[in-house]
Amino acid sequence: MHIPLLLIFSILPGPTQMLAQAPVEANGYARLTSYEEIQAFLHRVENAPGIRVRHIARTMSGRNVSLVSITRTPPFGGDRRRLRVLLFAQQHGDEPSGKEALTMLIARAASGMLDSILQSLDMLIVPQVNPDGAELRQRRTAEGIDLNRNHVLLSSPETKALHDVFWEWLPEVTMDIHEYASFGTDWEEAGYIKTADVQLGMLTNLNTSDSIRTLQHERIAPFIHEQMRQHGYLFHEYIVGSPQSYIRHSTTEINDGRQSFGILGTVSFIQEGRRWRSLEDQLERRTKTQLASVEALLRWCAAHAEDVRRIVERERHALHVWAHRTVALRMDHVSGTKQMVIPVQDVKTSKDTLWRVHPYRGEVHLLQAVTLPSFYLIKPQDTAIVQLLLGHHITIETVRREMNMRVAVYHVDSLGTSVVEGDTLPLPLVRKDTTTMRVHPGWF
Repeated sequence: MHIPLLLIFSILPGPTQMLAQAPVEANGYARLTSYEEIQAFLHRVENAPGIRVRHIARTMSGRNVSLVSITRTPPFGGDRRRLRVLLFAQQHGDEPSGKEALTMLIARAASGMLDSILQSLDMLIVPQVNPDGAELRQRRTAEGIDLNRNHVLLSSPETKALHDVFWEWLPEVTMDIHEYASFGTDWEEAGYIKTADVQLGMLTNLNTSDSIRTLQHERIAPFIHEQMRQHGYLFHEYIVGSPQSYIRHSTTEINDGRQSFGILGTVSFIQEGRRWRSLEDQLERRTKTQLASVEALLRWCAAHAEDVRRIVERERHALHVWAHRTVALRMDHVSGTKQMVIPVQDVKTSKDTLWRVHPYRGEVHLLQAVTLPSFYLIKPQDTAIVQLLLGHHITIETVRREMNMRVAVYHVDSLGTSVVEGDTLPLPLVRKDTTTMRVHPGWF
C-alpha cells in the first residue's frame, strides 16, 4: 500500500503558495520512493509557478524518464542570460539516495524555499534516469546496460535523452549523482571503513578545460566542503580503489555522465553519497547529505553566476576550432606531489579517525595523443558511425561531387593490450599511409 503524497496548499497574502513534501519525507524515510510515487509527485508539483514536467524517454519496460524544469521567469529558456544547471540521479538503479534528494529539492523549489537561488539560475532536473533498474533494485537497466558507461555509444534511450536535453539548453553546470560503497572487503581487511557522507568528483580528462578544473578545485569544492562541515557532515574528493592496490580519482574516460559533458566546456561534477549495507539503511542521513551538497553547489553557482558563465563561454568558444590541435587519447593516474587525508573508521577500535591515503595516484599522466585532421572521411556503408556522430550533434556534410583527395589512412595491423586504470584493455596497433583517394558523391 502506498502512503499518500503530502501536498498542502495554504492561502497566503498574495499568490497561492504550494507547500510540498517529497514522498520520502512523507513516509518518514522508512522506505524508498517507487516509480509510481515519483510520477504522481511530479504531476502534482507541476501546478507550482515556474515548474514544468515532461517525459524525455521511455524505457524498455515502458516507464517514463521525466525532466523537471524550474525557473522564476517563465517560460523556461526565455532569458538566455540566466545560468543553467542540469542535475540528474540514479543512473544506477541500486543507488537511490540521489533520487530522493532531488525529489526533495524539487519540493523545496515548489514551496518557494529556493527563491533566492533561483534569482540567478534555472534548473533542469532528471531525478530518476534509470527507473527500470530502480524497480528491479539493480545497477543496470532492464536490458542490462550500465548507463554510466553509455555516454559515448548513446545506445540506450535514457542516456540519449540526457544528451538531447544538454544540447537543447546547453547548461553551464552539470552534476551526476551516485552512491559509493563505504563497506568493502578490501578496505575492511586493510583496517578501515570509509565514512565520508559525500564525495565530490571533479573533471580528470586532460581534454577538459584547465580553467574549469581550477575553478572546481580551488573555489567550488572548498565552499561545498565548508558548508557540509557546518552541517556536521563528512566530505572529501571522490576516490576509488583500495589500500591493498592503490587509490586514484575516478575515470578519465568520456563514456560517463561527468566527462562526457565536461569535454564540452561544462563545469561538470560527479557526486557520490555514502551507501550503507542495504538500500534502505540510514536512508534519512544519506538523502539529507546528498541534498546538502547539491544545495551548496547551487548557492555557490547563484552567487558567482557571472564568473561561471564567462569561463564557460570562453572555453566553449575555443571548441569551435579543433583542426590540427593535439588531444589526449589515453591517460592514466600516477603518483605525484599531491597528498590526501580522508575520514575513516578504524575497524579494530570502531573509532573515527583520519587516514593519509597511500599509495595515492593523484595526478593524470598522458599516455597517447593525436593531432586532429581538418576532417574525417566516412564511406556511405558506415551508417553506424554516421548515426553515432549525429547522436552527439556533430556536423556532417555530404560530398556533392567526385574528386581526388590527399588523405591519411590508418590500418589496424594487430590487436595488443594495455593496462589503464587497473583494467586490461584492447589496444589497436596501427600504421598510417598517406595516399590519394578518389572520393565519390554520397560520402560523408
